[in-house]
Amino acid sequence: MIEIYTLSDPGYAKRSFSKKKLFGTLFKMACCCLFLMLPALAKAQTVVNGTVKDKDGPIMGATVTEKGAKNSTTTDLNGKFKITVKSSSGILVVSYIGYKTQEISSGSADGSTITLQEDLNKLNEVVVVGYGSVKKSDLTGSVSSVKASELNLRGTTSNLAQAIQGKAAGVMVQQSSFAPGGTISITIRGGNSINTSNAPLYVVDGFISDNGNQINPNDVEDIQILKDASATAIYGSRGGNGVVLITTKKGKIGSTVVEADLSNGQQYLTYHPSLLNGQQYTDIQNATAVEDGKPPIFPSNYPLANTNWLKAATQNATVQNRNLSISSADKGSKIYVSGNYLKQLGVLKNTSLERYTARIGAEKTLNENLKLSANFYGASGNSTLQSYSGDITPPLFGLLTAQPNIPVYNPDGTYYVYQGKNNALATLLEPTNKSGSKLMNGNVSLDYILFKGLTYHLGAGSEYSQVTAGQYTPRTLVAGKANGGIASEQMSTAFRWLVENYLTYKYKIKDHDFTLLVGNSNQKDVAESLGAGAKGFPTDVFLYYNLSAGSTVNGYSSGKSESSLTDYYGRLNYAYKDKILATFTLRDDASSKFGSNFRHGIFPSGAVAYKFGDEDFIKNLNTFSNLKARVSYGVTGNDRINNYQYLSTFGNYSTVLSPGGALQVGIEPSTLANPNLKWESTAQFDAGLDMGFANDRINVTIDVYRKKTSDLLLNLPIGQWWGFNTQLVNAGAIENRGIELSVNTNNIRSNGFSWNTSFNIAYNKQKALDLGGIKTISSNTANPSGTVSGREFSRLQVGQELGELYGYVYAGVLKTGETYAPQPNSKPGDPKYVDVNADGKITPDDQKYLGNSNPHYTMGFGNDFHYKGFDLNVFIQGAFGYKLFNMNRLVLESTTSTDALNRFVAGKNENTDIPREGYFLSTYGGYVNSRFVENASYARLKSVSLGYNFPSSLFQRIKIVQGIRIYGEAQNLLTVTGYKGTDPEVNVHTGNTAGGLDFNAFPAFRTFAFGVKVSVH
Repeated sequence: MIEIYTLSDPGYAKRSFSKKKLFGTLFKMACCCLFLMLPALAKAQTVVNGTVKDKDGPIMGATVTEKGAKNSTTTDLNGKFKITVKSSSGILVVSYIGYKTQEISSGSADGSTITLQEDLNKLNEVVVVGYGSVKKSDLTGSVSSVKASELNLRGTTSNLAQAIQGKAAGVMVQQSSFAPGGTISITIRGGNSINTSNAPLYVVDGFISDNGNQINPNDVEDIQILKDASATAIYGSRGGNGVVLITTKKGKIGSTVVEADLSNGQQYLTYHPSLLNGQQYTDIQNATAVEDGKPPIFPSNYPLANTNWLKAATQNATVQNRNLSISSADKGSKIYVSGNYLKQLGVLKNTSLERYTARIGAEKTLNENLKLSANFYGASGNSTLQSYSGDITPPLFGLLTAQPNIPVYNPDGTYYVYQGKNNALATLLEPTNKSGSKLMNGNVSLDYILFKGLTYHLGAGSEYSQVTAGQYTPRTLVAGKANGGIASEQMSTAFRWLVENYLTYKYKIKDHDFTLLVGNSNQKDVAESLGAGAKGFPTDVFLYYNLSAGSTVNGYSSGKSESSLTDYYGRLNYAYKDKILATFTLRDDASSKFGSNFRHGIFPSGAVAYKFGDEDFIKNLNTFSNLKARVSYGVTGNDRINNYQYLSTFGNYSTVLSPGGALQVGIEPSTLANPNLKWESTAQFDAGLDMGFANDRINVTIDVYRKKTSDLLLNLPIGQWWGFNTQLVNAGAIENRGIELSVNTNNIRSNGFSWNTSFNIAYNKQKALDLGGIKTISSNTANPSGTVSGREFSRLQVGQELGELYGYVYAGVLKTGETYAPQPNSKPGDPKYVDVNADGKITPDDQKYLGNSNPHYTMGFGNDFHYKGFDLNVFIQGAFGYKLFNMNRLVLESTTSTDALNRFVAGKNENTDIPREGYFLSTYGGYVNSRFVENASYARLKSVSLGYNFPSSLFQRIKIVQGIRIYGEAQNLLTVTGYKGTDPEVNVHTGNTAGGLDFNAFPAFRTFAFGVKVSVH
């Protein structure tokens, strides 16, 4: 029995219950309570339905979360969401990238439409930096960001460098060849090196790749270009030329989306030199011969043709670009799969590029502490190409200088041959010159939160590339006929593996925020090469695919090299009240490329920044919505040299030991050891100012920098008693100074219409401070004619810039009856040169600097317009303050150009600056002169694109279609320049000290492309 006292009874009456009766009573009471609580429980599990949109329509993939709880969802294709919340009085947080986050009560959200406003403040964007990421507002270094929507895509864009040209201040992109897949270079804040590469380091999804610029630009989510030492020092010995960080696309939350982007384009030649016709050429050649006291070259009954060889060799070419991607994601997984096909025919016949690429990017969050990522990329390409080496060997030289008074073909269809020389068109169409490339890389990573604030990252990846090339010269050409066909083939491979380990610890003490990063990196590279050749084939059918069919071996070679790199690095980020920011970095690199005495290199950097925008005295100005000052200093390096340069290496050597004896094969030293060899070292100071106006609708960034590269890797002359002419040593220094300005504005934001503008301009001035005791470093042109050899056209001295053009100052043509003392033996019609040093004669000492071939100013100016479904992008790119040596014009002026019609003719045409017989026969001066050094400054309407997005209401019945966009784009539409050569971007002469040569470059072209983009789900 159980005794219970009840308060309702007088005197607290005591009652007795049996256990059975008591439990029955309690059960009934519990049921009653549960019944009474059901409405409250139902109310606590409220289901909220709503729609999320912006000014243009529904937003798919917006995140809706109950504040203070873990439950969340995302909006569907129509912007609708459904979420079960614990309480109708709770708060829903609605967010989407690029929009301001909104909070709304659960009760108000149910059945309503939530309209998000665009977030014009880009300072909250997260940007990738080396081994981590930070908010843009917290950057202490100089970093330029380029989003996927800002890239130059479609048309003939096959290279990442093309996609970012003009998009970032201080980043100079030069398309030195317009050939399909041609050479494009990127230089950040001026070149640092003389004998080594000035290309930046590429990091794709955390993997350091030598082929980062070759990825499919359509796969790129964003690009961060690290420019100052504070940003690049984390990469130590390889950060001296700047770093390009590429993040590829991953899936976005929402239903699976398939996008197909298909475009076709036409390319039209823009280089149209004015050439002589057959009769004009004949008349000039005959007249010149008679003036020289010789009989006419072509008799009166010569069967004249009228051939435009350049027209016969060029075409209106086509380009096809096909891109397919699949994107999918949920709260724990992301995946992105893409494939691209690009086929481009060159405007020069028998040139082409065909390339296939594929990419897979995936992320998986296994739990709150563990995330896995994987990226895989593959590419395969084939090119049909020609030589553009800047001398008389490429086919373009023969086409431009070929006699227009002879035909292309004989009546039977065979090539017409004049005086035993190759037919100019045959040199383009007949040789086989193909190149194939394969690239595969992949990396996986793991991020694990060990405990609150401490994260461990493990990344591992590898890359394999293979390049094959084959050439065959058939019997239809003179050399092929003489040798029974000439074939050769080469193959080179490169393999890299890379492992990264680092810990990131975040800690906060009151107003002090600390982020500490420590890590280790290990990398190994292996390269191999193989080549062979043969001649004397029974048929041309084999091309280069059956070298054993040749009767004579025509050279062979093979090689292998390895290098390794072990690094330790650390970085500390500090913030005080989110106002004072500081970053300190230190890296220790150990490379097998350098001698035992200097195998390790230490690369430190430091940066501080102050956010003035939150200070009252700034707020009271009512001018700035954001204001931050930055200062940084650090040291980075450059290790771009061949392996084993610090060792004494050996090469093959063959000789005959006795008269009539057999050839003896042996080895000999090929380089002199230098155990003190080490990295080039670049110390850089940067001061920057980031400003925002009008609630961040106007954002301005200014940077001023000075960087000095010391211990240059130079080949210096040494005494002959060593048995070598030069030795690679650390000597010399180069300085770059510059200023950069970037402006981004949101000009108009109204219902249905928006207009954004981006503008950047940069200035860089370079100077050689020390050349290790060398007085001058000279570079010669290639052979411009069959009668002369290459001549000096570029010279580097202390106090001068890289790429300085050097030659004689042209003074016109010697007139009849005129005497010119410095050239006593010149005849009327000969070229005349200025006696610069006033010694009374024309000698090599009269040469002077004629201008620099590296642009001092680079500029980009873009405007984006959106009106309802229409979008228009207009992008202008330019470079200013530089010159080029127009060697094409030099050669054409005395051969096949219509300029020859205005040549000097005694007594008939003396009011001219064009010599009677060109520049090659003169005993004074030289063909490298100021007449052909032209101002190459230009502003180019780089691209204009117009598109239309069909309204989503059209696809309500076709549920599978998400959107359709059609567009048209023109590339290189208009160029404003005074330059008369192939193109103001052209530079066919390689080497850091010798730029600015325009000779036999691939012809420039204009592209018009049209396409459609379809999205389905």
